Amino acid sequence: MSSPKRTPVLMNDVMFNILVRLPLKSLLQCKCVCKLWQNLISDPVFISNYSRQHPQYQVSGFYLEKYLFLQLHSELLFIPWEGQDEAVPETSLSFIGDDNGIYIKHSCNGLLLCSSFRCHDEDREYYICKPTTKQYLPLPKPPCEKVLGISIAYDPNKSPHYQVICISESEVSFNHRQIKIYSSATGSWRDSGNPFIIFDEMLFNRGVYWNGALHWVGNGDLSLRFDVQKELMLTIPMPPIPEEHSERKLSYFGESGGHLYLIEIYDPRTTVFDVMEMRSDYSGWSVKYHVDINILKACYYDAMVRRHRIVFSVLHILHRQVGDEDESVLALQIRGALLLYNLGDNTFMELPDMFSSGNQNLGLLYTWERVHPYTNPLCYI
Repeated sequence: MSSPKRTPVLMNDVMFNILVRLPLKSLLQCKCVCKLWQNLISDPVFISNYSRQHPQYQVSGFYLEKYLFLQLHSELLFIPWEGQDEAVPETSLSFIGDDNGIYIKHSCNGLLLCSSFRCHDEDREYYICKPTTKQYLPLPKPPCEKVLGISIAYDPNKSPHYQVICISESEVSFNHRQIKIYSSATGSWRDSGNPFIIFDEMLFNRGVYWNGALHWVGNGDLSLRFDVQKELMLTIPMPPIPEEHSERKLSYFGESGGHLYLIEIYDPRTTVFDVMEMRSDYSGWSVKYHVDINILKACYYDAMVRRHRIVFSVLHILHRQVGDEDESVLALQIRGALLLYNLGDNTFMELPDMFSSGNQNLGLLYTWERVHPYTNPLCYI
């Protein structure tokens, strides 16, 4: 006969094995059943096991962010991806109680890194946020006078813990930088390695997490990646800059579907460009797709052509499963229209519902730097 003391343990084991198999929406509903289930589902061991059994790499959608001079919060628009409507978060981040307002600094695998909006650097606060559950956590201030860039490194399929990587100025010299790391496991900041030197302007304000590293692209010949586990700063080989140009003309740099992509467009009159993909061993870039969006001019000529320039903006690259095939789709903006351009068969579709009458006046084009992809894995902060 079983001892009564073992019954709660056995019940927990049974419930663990049942709950870990549920889809995310049903699982979150189960948190409201009783305190026992809530504690079990919120346990880091459970979250880690659930994440490994339900790996989530598909983007639920992406935020578009616009800064408005007279508004306290940046204006956010969320574009859901196909079949991901249940994972759509609210666009407002006003539930974060900051008197200076809030805007997004970085996103990574379901977490947003936000900061105070309109304030001096010394008054700026930073927050980790999960908008689908309206959870947020204030972070200790980075131990530096000036933050040049700040990003999240987080893979819920490997660990429930995340790290925040801060690039700051160094006292060594004006062209030295220091990496500082905040770990959710320790709840504190620390320096990582010695200051490193840079010679080109780097876009530290927009890190891209891929392959266990944070990547920053530069305007010159040099780009960088930081191996988070080994805490090593390494260089990234980049395509040569055309001789007639002195710096890069970036149109997109980002991760999607487990791939790192780069788009450069040097001719403002062209509708032709390449989507380049970084090889997994970092040996270099290869052309993944050759794109010609001239087909769009027939439908959007007045919106695209301005003073002999082709006006459009690359927002993000998305992936979707069609049967056994993995399709890649380029999200473009032309004035008030959001277009999805299939990179495989060169067809496109417009999503007019995403830009209702209240959002038609978008002003300037969005750029890839103001796009924040978002996934909705099981994670708590």
